[in-house]
Amino acid sequence: MSKTLLLADDSVTIQRVVELTFVHEDVRVVSVNDGRRAVQFLDSEKPDIVLVDVEVPEVDGYAVATHVKKAPRVGHVPLLLLA
Repeated sequence: MSKTLLLADDSVTIQRVVELTFVHEDVRVVSVNDGRRAVQFLDSEKPDIVLVDVEVPEVDGYAVATHVKKAPRVGHVPLLLLA
């Protein structure tokens, strides 16, 4: 079964590097370029891990992390902040 990684970063370079890192793995990388879209994705789907830039636009990475930890459905999902 494929794993899902949610990446929230406004850098196209970082998005591409992460996507290339997992190209030969059973991992689906979902890239969004702002925190608002990350929160929307988290409200509709359940990723296996979340990577979020602390300085992502609209809703910063800290707010996304708070959202993850307070939401019962995704509260146990590992989250890494990128600085």
